[in-house]
Amino acid sequence: MKKYIKNIILAAFSVSLLAGCQTELDTFNENPNSPITTTPTLLLSAMEVSTFSTHTSGLIRTANIFDQHLAGTSVGQLGDIQRYILSEQDVNNEWNTVYGTTLISGHILSRDFADKFPYYNGIGQVLTALNLGYATDVWGDVPYDEAFRAEEGNRAPKYNTQQEIYQRLQTILDEAIVNLKKPAASNESRPGADDFIFAGNTAKWIKVAYVLKARYALRLTQVDTGAAQKALDYITAAGMTANTDDANAIFFTTANALNQWYAFDNSRANYLKTGKYFVDGLAADPRLPFAIAKDDNGNYTGNAANDLDTTSSSYIGLAYADKDSPVGMVTYAEAKFIEAEAKFRLGQNAQPALEAAIAASVLKVTKTAATPAFLATVNTATLANIIQQKYNALFLTMEPYNDYRRTGLPALVPNQSSNTKTIPVRFPTPSDERNYNPNATVVSNVTTKVWWDKD
Repeated sequence: MKKYIKNIILAAFSVSLLAGCQTELDTFNENPNSPITTTPTLLLSAMEVSTFSTHTSGLIRTANIFDQHLAGTSVGQLGDIQRYILSEQDVNNEWNTVYGTTLISGHILSRDFADKFPYYNGIGQVLTALNLGYATDVWGDVPYDEAFRAEEGNRAPKYNTQQEIYQRLQTILDEAIVNLKKPAASNESRPGADDFIFAGNTAKWIKVAYVLKARYALRLTQVDTGAAQKALDYITAAGMTANTDDANAIFFTTANALNQWYAFDNSRANYLKTGKYFVDGLAADPRLPFAIAKDDNGNYTGNAANDLDTTSSSYIGLAYADKDSPVGMVTYAEAKFIEAEAKFRLGQNAQPALEAAIAASVLKVTKTAATPAFLATVNTATLANIIQQKYNALFLTMEPYNDYRRTGLPALVPNQSSNTKTIPVRFPTPSDERNYNPNATVVSNVTTKVWWDKD
């Protein structure tokens, strides 16, 4: 990696670290200071804030343009993404945030603080798995086993295959669960306000760890015949019961900590709109006025895949893009969708889980319970409908893009005015890696499938 994963941890950290959300959305966390010593508190806070950035900036934005939740316009650089032009220079910032802040912080937590701070380490391991999952799902093979050995003189880490990374993800999460289940007395100090997501509630972190295990197990339906049963077992173990178990990206109304979807539109108006396929699919849905903002004519409209010129259409709604709107990263709704698909694949009754998933999403987005009449219109438990309803619910996450690659659903029509006329199925290797790491697995063609994508 360009900076070869050196010790870079924030010298002073608070919620104000989110400064830059307004004007430097994708780079605010790239150049932290390098103090001589650090603490579990600083490491955990750095991991969480950089995760919030990753989850609400370039990686998710690009994935949501590719799967037609969002649409880039010709006003700015996102028009190229809409045309499926994604260069190796375009993804350096995202790579450097994941590796240069989040994963290195998790590595130091495990290396230096595991014995005396198992709760900090356990939370860090969950966040490591979340971010390493982001990385491998868009780039395929990525470094992990050798990624943090610069101090040992290894400045060209070898890449792990994606198959190996998926094994590591399960191991990391297993170790996290063990750490989070240890007695409170085994900790020299325990997370509290420095854990912005759950304020140190280890029971909730354990639930998230199991849902991530289920997410990653289900991802392998094309390469592992036992994927559905594993996913169902992990969801059962998770025991998520309500939206209060959700792990959300957290933002505040202060100028230095704004929701990044809100900040993006305020600083780059008309660069980004919602996608027609997504908006039209919510036409009779109670989430529509919350998920989608009204367009210039007072309606709800999105841009078709080949429309880069319309700027009067709708942006993201206030449920996701108000100044302090939280954005779900790992949620109860996702857990129930995983359960529904796993049960469907296993020949079990998936209907109750699907209905619970939709109901959870409606409640989270609208703050009002879904009516029985609405649920009756959308809860037919076929694979196509499970994936479609998950697509509707998991807006502004990477999961619908992953599901599309894994299942071919929903049946999206690619932008026919693009160069490839095919929806990209990966991101290119960052140019920093190609230029500075001779051991990098370099893939430039965005139509080259990752290992688990056999559709």
